[in-house]
Amino acid sequence: MSGIDEIGRLQYLIKNTSIGVPYLIETWQAAAIDATVWTTVLTAGGTVTRSIAEEPYQKVILDCVATNDAARLHTIHEWQLAPGIWDANTFNKLLIMEWEARLVDVDDIDEDEFLMGLTQIPLAIRTTDDIAVFILNPAADALHALTDNGGAETSTATSLVAADLTNWHKYGIVAYRNVIEFWVDEVMEVRHTTVPAPDEDLPDINAHGNFLITTDGAGVGAAELHIATISIRPGVVL
Repeated sequence: MSGIDEIGRLQYLIKNTSIGVPYLIETWQAAAIDATVWTTVLTAGGTVTRSIAEEPYQKVILDCVATNDAARLHTIHEWQLAPGIWDANTFNKLLIMEWEARLVDVDDIDEDEFLMGLTQIPLAIRTTDDIAVFILNPAADALHALTDNGGAETSTATSLVAADLTNWHKYGIVAYRNVIEFWVDEVMEVRHTTVPAPDEDLPDINAHGNFLITTDGAGVGAAELHIATISIRPGVVL
């Protein structure tokens, strides 16, 4: 033990292990989506199904086949997302959500509703208050990062363009004291903050992991969101 202590490994493990703190890791092993972990919400012809048709990806497909279809997948559990109050007096000080995803038929997605990320209410859409999510900008179907606090919001473009969204990418949201970061392919693309000013509208909420795709009527209205591995985990020490 003295050798481990000398190089600090034991101390590192103790400080960085969130013992007893709820976390999620989903790799879609089961034939059916676990109803104790996830809720699916469908409108018209929307579906959410597990698929291994694109090995090695194990994934679920949120599918809308016609105009005004909708498919949503959200967690039942909530995690503390509180960058405005995390400090020396709080236990949790960090929240990380990471996942792999790609889109199909981006032009047919309703940009006023689509989101991927963390929301206070399970049935949130892009215009709902108190969210921290990736969205699509209607001007060019480009990826943006959005934080909303009680209706005041900040939206910032990321580096991906519409054509790239049909490829697999790793997305991430990392929240800590006064900061929410948005990551794409392990690169921090956007950082929203409250300090220094201006305040970029960070919510302090109990957050659901949430994915929503709806169609806007362009073309035949078909669109898909493919989601592979998902992880949501809080942290104690920064």
